[in-house]
Amino acid sequence: MFYRQSALGCVYHGRYIVIKSVVRTIRGVIYLLLSGHDVTEMYPDPVAKPLLPKRSRGFLSVDTYKCNLCSECKKICPSKAIEVDMDNISLNIDYAKCMYCGYCSVICPEIALSFSKEFEGATKNKDLFQHSFSIINIKNIKRVNE
Repeated sequence: MFYRQSALGCVYHGRYIVIKSVVRTIRGVIYLLLSGHDVTEMYPDPVAKPLLPKRSRGFLSVDTYKCNLCSECKKICPSKAIEVDMDNISLNIDYAKCMYCGYCSVICPEIALSFSKEFEGATKNKDLFQHSFSIINIKNIKRVNE
């Protein structure tokens, strides 16, 4: 197909691309309808949990036996969602601020931070997004902070 270099030719060229993508979309929808595959899924389905991808990121979970409060996760967190409380010996995470980027779990030297498969956290109360994890292994804390 020949296209002129004028503005009119560019407009027709743009319309051709749009029409081509719409036709592909319609073909895909018709294939799904005729093949018998489910297109949508009821939510929340009380019978079956959704199949999540292997590398999906839910809420952060802290292994309180491994954590030594070294503050590496706090330093690297871009949204400042992690706070280390040395007075109460706890790690505080604000899930309302968390971007789920995964920097904290990568940099943790003890591999104490990981993502869980729990992702449903819809609530109207912002206080429910703040979690405090009390660290159990006190021997590691004294070793790191001396």
